[in-house]
Amino acid sequence: MRTRFTLLLPAVALATGMAACGAGGPSKSAFTKKADASCVAGNTAISSAAKPTNDPQIATAAGTAGTTIDGQVAALRAMKTPGGNDKKQIDGIIGAIADVGGPVKALQDAAAKTDDAAMAKAAVDLQAKSDAAATQASAYGLTQCGTALKPAVANLFDGAKSVVKASFVSKSQALCRDASRKSDAIAAPGTSAASLGKYFDAQIAVYTKLVTDLRAVTAPPGDEATVGDLTGAMDALNAKVKEMSTAAKANNLKLVAALSDEADVANTAVNAKADAYGLTVCGSVGG
Repeated sequence: MRTRFTLLLPAVALATGMAACGAGGPSKSAFTKKADASCVAGNTAISSAAKPTNDPQIATAAGTAGTTIDGQVAALRAMKTPGGNDKKQIDGIIGAIADVGGPVKALQDAAAKTDDAAMAKAAVDLQAKSDAAATQASAYGLTQCGTALKPAVANLFDGAKSVVKASFVSKSQALCRDASRKSDAIAAPGTSAASLGKYFDAQIAVYTKLVTDLRAVTAPPGDEATVGDLTGAMDALNAKVKEMSTAAKANNLKLVAALSDEADVANTAVNAKADAYGLTVCGSVGG
């Protein structure tokens, strides 16, 4: 006689089989092969485009990249994926790739408006998001989706950086040229120590404002530290001239002379940093 337990075994086996079938999917290797194949063309299209050299070209290149990334994400989401933890990983990778589209669209909009600040921010975000996508995708074994997207969008980042730098250099040179004119217009000091202190104060006012104005100009993405190093050197020079002013007002001309040597060293440092970045008017040419 068959027991109730025995009668239930076929039903349990059938249910287990159906569950296993429903939870099934392609193997990891099959999925990665198919996924990478779907991403090759898009990555090639983005990376093979010429590096943009102006705002309209950046807007166009970013628009193409955005459309391509959206297409990759849609194709990946339509694919059947392995189950379990693999599915969670793949969902995370697809989400990370989709996140790259955000700064790409922001870069497109910023370039269309010739907004240097927004373009620089979008470029920095683009680099961070593409790094994150590449890290996750590479860890799963993908060689095209996410992983190859990072070098593909590097051209777009470099183009944005170049355009923002050209704008930065042009604006900064103009500011330094104006400051130099104002400095030259300051009357030479008289024979008294007090007049020398007054002269130094006038120069400090001009060059302190210059540093403030330079810091208000959008630095190229990735060059923030270099620009900060230059303005920091300018701060150091201004501080040294301020010490000279204080010494002059105290009628300590011997100290003024000693500080003048230190100011020359600080000025040489400013010139070297400015010249190296292409800001010759802020450096050796501007005096």
